[in-house]
Amino acid sequence: MRHTTEARQVIWPRAGRKIAASLAGLVIAAGFVTACDTNRLLDVTTPNAVPVSLLDDPKNAALMVASMVGDFQCALGSAIAVEGLISGELSDTQLGAAQWDYARRTANTLTNGIYGTSGCAGTQGFGIYLPLSTARYDADHAIANLTKWTDSQVANRATLLAIANLYAGFSYTWLGMSMCQAAFDNGPAVNQKGMFALAEARFTAALAAAPAGADSIKFAALVGRARVRLYQGTNLPGALADAQQVDSGFVLNSSNDATALRNYNRIFAITAQSGFYSIPTWSQNMTTETGQIDSRSAVTLTTTRSADNKTTPIYVPNKYAGGDGVPIPIARYEEAQLIIAEIDDNAQSVAIINAMRAAHGVSPYTGPTDAASVKNLVISERQRVLFLEGQRNYDIERFAIPFNPPVGTDFPTGGGTYGNTTCLPLPDIEKNNNPSLGPSFVPSVTGQ
Repeated sequence: MRHTTEARQVIWPRAGRKIAASLAGLVIAAGFVTACDTNRLLDVTTPNAVPVSLLDDPKNAALMVASMVGDFQCALGSAIAVEGLISGELSDTQLGAAQWDYARRTANTLTNGIYGTSGCAGTQGFGIYLPLSTARYDADHAIANLTKWTDSQVANRATLLAIANLYAGFSYTWLGMSMCQAAFDNGPAVNQKGMFALAEARFTAALAAAPAGADSIKFAALVGRARVRLYQGTNLPGALADAQQVDSGFVLNSSNDATALRNYNRIFAITAQSGFYSIPTWSQNMTTETGQIDSRSAVTLTTTRSADNKTTPIYVPNKYAGGDGVPIPIARYEEAQLIIAEIDDNAQSVAIINAMRAAHGVSPYTGPTDAASVKNLVISERQRVLFLEGQRNYDIERFAIPFNPPVGTDFPTGGGTYGNTTCLPLPDIEKNNNPSLGPSFVPSVTGQ
């Protein structure tokens, strides 16, 4: 999707009134951030509304990057909510029929309405394609500007360019994980692996541009590139090498803010705050192979009543139960370790998983270590460790995991039966406005 600067007035999020540091200071510091202080790239305060033309002035380069980060953070929360509904990490407890196709897994036939046009700030009717496409455009637009501008025009240009490439990489990654196809800047449709390839190129550029000592950018780009290399399946040694370079304890978070709607922790907002969605029984307090509840995916029963007034009180994941300001991980060491466990030999995989379990008081795995058993262990571990971080739905697709509830089971909220959606088709808003697609274009629902 392309957003023209002539017709667009961009609404930017306010990333946090309590944050004292200015972006300019953070950009200067970004080249010296260590692995112990990895979230400050997101600690920026931006205005609520900025004309796009203002962002094409090199004097406003820092504002441009701050706005780009804010749009990605908003899109991330919305995308995790949509992917959570499709994958069964979330259940529908509201009465808005427009959203039922997500939870019912029938969105592979949905190409119009709010599915293609809604933004990212809602707690009931949120979108996915438009927010992610906006974040992607913002990042690529920032890259284009920062590439043509000079160091004399823009202080800390290399750092800003690295950050822009980093968030472009994550935007393409999320589009690839969620959409069967997407289109960029009025170009042709690109399938999932094509989007992952575009993401890999942006992560590689982020690594090349990052100044010495910018560990937060480096580790985030390595996690992102390891993920998309794994997903493409053509460079597993490269994915392994990337993941092995990520320092223990690293995390890059979305810096959510309880004072700004666009920057709420979207999962807390739609569950404990509004009661529109909850955690279904099959995703509550998931257990290991021995039946031990895994604290990393534990949930809490709230006093919030469901919006449909018939479901039991709402559950919220413990990791986000602290409120609207709780951060959401974008990239972290634990994901890198799971990538290593998926690629590496079986004995090393079990050792990695047991080390991660020990840090959270979870008993070690002592079962069989043949290839099939370890593969199932990794899949199960990813479900619990990365719970409601947005990756389960693509795991269901790439591992062909059986749906829960099964296809054909009655959908309890709005009638009909559960379908088999994993990736989402290109929405009508893109198809009808992109001259490269044409009236005869039929969106794919297979993704690859």
